[in-house]
Amino acid sequence: MKWLLKHYWNWRFLVVLLLLGSVFLLPSPSGATELSDKKKLRPGDIFKDCKICPEMIVIPVGKFRMGSTNGKKREQPITEVVIPRPLAVSRYEITFDEWDACHADSGCTKKPFDRDWGRGKRPVMNVTHDDVREYMVWISKKTGFTYRLPSEAEWEYAARAGSDTEYWWGDRMQQGAANCRGCGTEWSGVKSAPVGSFKANPWGLFDVHGNVLEHVFDCWSTNLNGLPKDGLPKITKKCGSRVVRGGAWYYFSKVSRSASRVRNDIRIFSYFIGFRAFREIE
Repeated sequence: MKWLLKHYWNWRFLVVLLLLGSVFLLPSPSGATELSDKKKLRPGDIFKDCKICPEMIVIPVGKFRMGSTNGKKREQPITEVVIPRPLAVSRYEITFDEWDACHADSGCTKKPFDRDWGRGKRPVMNVTHDDVREYMVWISKKTGFTYRLPSEAEWEYAARAGSDTEYWWGDRMQQGAANCRGCGTEWSGVKSAPVGSFKANPWGLFDVHGNVLEHVFDCWSTNLNGLPKDGLPKITKKCGSRVVRGGAWYYFSKVSRSASRVRNDIRIFSYFIGFRAFREIE
């Protein structure tokens, strides 16, 4: 556990070093907004750090009850978690357009296959945890801010948006409300939908239920015992699998619940797994 915790913070330290280099050596990104800091950004603020950056929204600090007794034992015990610092979250799952900008700039090695569904505003897929790390390092260097994957707790907190129900709108899936198998949309059980095709949650985040599963930083564990209560990721020395969240077009709605947890081998990429970016507010 100590080794992986050190690895986690070393990754963040690498990003900080790259950020320092970007401040002194790189010009401002084309179309970038004025650099924002914690005094300027408030919960609900929407912004982009550069023209090709994802659209972000600031979510508030707070606490919530993580987990559910209505799913599998892997979602228990219900644990109260505090999110002590405000964060910015990409309003949409990262798209092919945003990923391809990283690839064109030599920041992302892989150009993922889109299965001929189209690229553009569809969520990028077929990326591993290590692929995603390349994107986060690239965009952090480009903007001068720390972008990263969320912890599992941060992800669920953002998805719930203050709710304590199975989905942000209630305890039952509504027909046509999300892209999941049997959920009554033209994409359900067939393929991903363009991001933002459904209503946003109360904090302004789209597709937190369904479309594609989303990578988070935590190592896989069989339950929530030992979950850090300060929003940090749960990590173990052996981390051959990590957690993915949010459900997907391929899975039935139960997997799309806010508390649902899915195991994914770190070597595996899939046409139903993508990610969302979080950004620290210094």
